Parts: sequence; C-alpha cells; structure tokens
Amino acid sequence: MVYYGILLFFVLEYVQLGNYFPLVLTLHLNSIVPLSVFLGSLVSRGQVAISEILASTNARWLIYLLVLIVISGLTCDVKQYALNVLLMVFGYCLAYFFLRKEVYTLDRMKGVVMTLVFVHVAVGVLNPDLFTNDGQRHYVTAGFFMGDGNDFALSLNIAIPFCLFLMLSSQGKTQRLFFAGSLLLLIFAVVMTQSRGGILALSSVGFYYWLRSERKIWGLIGIGIVVVFVLAVAPAQVFDRFATLTKTDEEMEGSAQGRILAWTAGLQMAADNPLLGVGVGHFPVKYGAEYKPAGYGLNAIPWQTAHSSYFLLLGELGIPGIMFLIGILASNLIASRRILRERSPGMDRQAVTCRKLVIALEASLIGFAVGGAFLSAAYYPHIYFLAALSECGRDLYKKALASKAAEEPADPTLVKVYGQVPA
Repeated sequence: MVYYGILLFFVLEYVQLGNYFPLVLTLHLNSIVPLSVFLGSLVSRGQVAISEILASTNARWLIYLLVLIVISGLTCDVKQYALNVLLMVFGYCLAYFFLRKEVYTLDRMKGVVMTLVFVHVAVGVLNPDLFTNDGQRHYVTAGFFMGDGNDFALSLNIAIPFCLFLMLSSQGKTQRLFFAGSLLLLIFAVVMTQSRGGILALSSVGFYYWLRSERKIWGLIGIGIVVVFVLAVAPAQVFDRFATLTKTDEEMEGSAQGRILAWTAGLQMAADNPLLGVGVGHFPVKYGAEYKPAGYGLNAIPWQTAHSSYFLLLGELGIPGIMFLIGILASNLIASRRILRERSPGMDRQAVTCRKLVIALEASLIGFAVGGAFLSAAYYPHIYFLAALSECGRDLYKKALASKAAEEPADPTLVKVYGQVPA
C-alpha cells in the first residue's frame, strides 16, 4: 500500500487533480497522501534500513540545506518567507526518505519512472493550448513548479530520459512503440513551450546520450532525426527567441535582459552577505527594494526571482547555499559515473537494464543542472526526487552486478569490486 501511495503522490503533485476535481482539495489529499506514505514507510519492512538512508551523502546534503534554511530564518527580515520555504523543502525531504525506503526493486523503480512519464503526458493532454502553434506562450495548469512554459520544459527534460529508458528496456514491440510515441510527444512539448533554457537542456541530454552511446554513428542518426523533428514542428517564435541570445543591451529581449540584471543582483547580494545571503525566500523583495539596477526607479522593476537556481541560492543563502546545489549535483554525478565504470562480462538482462536506468538518471540530473541555470528551481521537487531515485538506481545496479558475480567462480578481483567472494 505504501508503494502505491507513492505513485498516487506523484499524480497529485504533478497533475494537481484538485484543479479538475474539487473534492481532492476538500479532502486535502495533497497533504494527507504524502504524510501517510511517509508514516507508512517508517514502519514498513523494506529492504533499506533507515540508518542506511540517513548515513547517505544525499541525506547529509539535505540536512545541511535544512540547517541553512533554519539559520537564515532566524536572521532574515521576514520570518514567514523563510518558514514557507522551510516547510516546502522539508516536505520534499520526507519524499526523498520514502522514495529511498520503498523503491528497492527494479519493478518498483519502473513503476515510479513510468508514473513520472505518465503525469507529464497527462499534463500535456490537459493543456492542449500548448500545442496550438498560435505563436503565444501559455501557462500550464499543473503543479506550481510547472506553472509556465519554462517550468514545464525543465520538468519534461527530467522525464524524457525516463521515457527513453522505458522504451529501450521494453521487451514487447507494442510497449516500445508506445514509449517511442510518448518520447516524441514530450520532446514536442519542450519545443512548443518556446523555452530557450528548455531546448538547451534537451540538447545537453541528447549530447550526453551520444557520449554514452557505444554506437556513435547510430547516435548521430538518432540526434539527426530529433533535430529534423524539432525543426519541422517548432513555431517561428522559437527561432526568434533564440536569435536574441546573440544580442546585447538595448537589442536584447526583455526576458533575457531581465535575467542578466537578476543574476548581477544575485552576485551583489552574495558579495554583501557571503555567509548568510539576504535571507531564504527574500530574493524578490531584496532585488526590488535594494538591489535594483542603477537608473531604475522604485517601481520601474517588479519584484522578481533570480531566474536561476544557482543565483537564487547564491543570493539568498550565500556561498554555503550554492555549495549545496553544486555539491548534491556533483556527488550524484560522480557516484553514478563511478558505478557505471563497473561492468562484468556477460551481464544478464537485469544488470543491463539497471545500467540503462543509471544512465537515464544521470541524464535527468544533467537536464536539471542545465535547465535549472535559467530557472529558480532550487526549491522545486526535482532535485530531491532525483537524489533519491539516483541512489535507488545505483543500488539496483550494484545488486545486479553482485548477483552476477555470485554465479561465477571465485575471482580475487571480486573482493575489490564487490567486497565479497562467492562461497
């Protein structure tokens, strides 16, 4: 029951069924379900010990972030801003815990990533205006972290590697075709959001897969097909928006210029407050009141966020804040890279599938790292979910390799790689 509660949690969190069924809001299911799942995971007999979860590198990074937010809340100007962020991040830390505790088999992991693909397809279907090709940018009715095209594009780029993983690991032709169609739909949705950061993140994911591919020629062919598809379906406004990347000063589009100004303000906030920042949740008010660019009047620039996860944490939590984001991304990418170096000859289907899973999770992290550079997504759920799922994926691959090793004759090298020699 706890595991199925996790799947329901993702549906509620991403699709926000309360927008379509008011009873969901009346029953407060978006709060009750994750809390119930967390409590259930505390008493469930899973294969992952609580002590193991709390001792992990990711858990330490999350505790570190929570401590930073608490300290910031004690020293900042508006305590309520800090409390709002603390409650949100704490909730996602609980989600990290129950994901890590309950997703301990490949079937369970497939169920989670399949649900994540499904909710993104569902959000796209429920927002048909995204695909009208009318040249306009539309808001998205979904979770708050997917409220506009830029946010939705970031989340899509995290889900796309999961969809590719499901397509490559499917055994039946029908399943492969289904996930291939879903993959094209998700890529199409990224393009139709007209998000420059989203398309850059999509490109980085594709480039990563090409680097990982053992068949570079086929990889180039696949990338070429995607590029042709994008060029065929992209509205003219996408190319107009990308053209602004080469412009400067007065020629620069408003949103691009706004990002540069906000990033500059973030740097100044960190320079003035390197250890504590200006306060968690305070970037918009500090930017509008104290760090607006020279020559702008009090109301000339609306209070806005940093438009970058990195500059948001740098401005709000100082150098310790940016250390969290870089640290948790780097530690997971390094850990995944390290485990992917471990291969045994003649890996069985389970090990090969788990390897593809780790690669997909690494691609999702790269998509977040690139896309998050253009969005204030540090307090969005993505990095917390990815941290948990990346750990789960690496554990599954380790177990698959160890299981294969146990079937082979004793080899002294296995002591070094797996920590045990088969009896």
